[in-house]
Amino acid sequence: IPFFLIETGGGHSAPLLFLQTFNKTVGLFSQSVFHHNPSQALTATSAGNLVIWDTKSPPEISLNAEIKSYKKKALKLVHLQNDGITVVTFSDRYVVTGDVKGVIKFYSEDLNIMNWYSNFNLGPINSISFSKRPAAPASEKTSYPSESTIKAQQFVVRNFIVATTDATVVHVTGDGCKLEILLQEHNFPLHAICCHPTYPILCMGSYSGLLKLWNYEEKKYISSRIFGMGNYINCVAFDNTGTLLGIGVTDGSVHILNAFSLTDECKEPFQYAKDAITQITFSHDSQYLATVDSKTTVTVFVLRRTSADKVWKYLGKHTSHFKPIQTLTFGIHLDTKEPRLLSLGEDRVLVSIEYDLANSTKYDLRILNSERIEQSAVPMCMAWYPPITTESFIVVANDQYKLKLYNATTKMCRFVEPLSVGLSIPCL
Repeated sequence: IPFFLIETGGGHSAPLLFLQTFNKTVGLFSQSVFHHNPSQALTATSAGNLVIWDTKSPPEISLNAEIKSYKKKALKLVHLQNDGITVVTFSDRYVVTGDVKGVIKFYSEDLNIMNWYSNFNLGPINSISFSKRPAAPASEKTSYPSESTIKAQQFVVRNFIVATTDATVVHVTGDGCKLEILLQEHNFPLHAICCHPTYPILCMGSYSGLLKLWNYEEKKYISSRIFGMGNYINCVAFDNTGTLLGIGVTDGSVHILNAFSLTDECKEPFQYAKDAITQITFSHDSQYLATVDSKTTVTVFVLRRTSADKVWKYLGKHTSHFKPIQTLTFGIHLDTKEPRLLSLGEDRVLVSIEYDLANSTKYDLRILNSERIEQSAVPMCMAWYPPITTESFIVVANDQYKLKLYNATTKMCRFVEPLSVGLSIPCL
């Protein structure tokens, strides 16, 4: 730990601390802070220790001896806990530490434990900041927690803010021990993103289990929901009306939420897959929801009307492809205006499969037809052509740098547009 003297002609020192110094495991240094005693400093370590540094005195004390305050030595190594300490700071008469398990502890100046907060369910702590406003004195009206002492007096502490390595910032009110989340962001990669069909709203989901709505015009946060660690959000989709939001999770579960409040529309999430949900999409009339799991299986849910309300029900599933499904998309029958569902795979038998939604029954998802649309090329993606003609078309991009226009009914290729070599289109 380097110590500097910030004065004209000031000096510096960097005392070393070895395992042999105290015959104890030291650990890696994490943070240092000066003690209220101006000659001392404290350093926290990853082994749960606290190093106490003090000014090195001259070997012989005399009137002419000069004590250089920046020359420090390790005076003591105090083992406080088994978990690594990431933060050490002072607040009034307390030494405060935060560790890798999200626990905040308060010690007296002679390092006796006074109180701790372990029920906040926080990640590893990297910052603790206390209010400049003094805490209200203890009285009958206050509800501070009790000190961990024999007297068990009220533990008076200022309000403070805690930041963690999992992108969370919380405010803790000392009187009453109230926790308020100020900010929570994604601390794992974003794997799911979609835009609202009507409003300038962006929905983002990540492997941290956080689902967040963001107004991208006003740059404002709207709402969020935490599914928790282990619930890795893999795909999201709004329905065509913008009132529902479908969530696909890596554990195979499917959630249907209110698109604004992010509350559940179903009592329990659907769990009909053992593998990750990789794609999710709604029909144009919001009557069907289709998903892809294990990259080869299509599952369909349908909105059924009951005597009291409308509820989502499981319709069926079908392992439609031998290799990953590139695109799953709903369209509209030109004559009946009913939904039609197509999937496009990259399997060796390259097919575009249409599902018979009208005649499918529970646990029986039927295939209406399947057509070979490529011989050697691997299709990369598919999209519906805008309905500007009397015919219905789909556009397919393949790995041989071509865009192909197919009649959605006959599956006949009507037009081929070559692309520049090297220009691959992964999504339409």
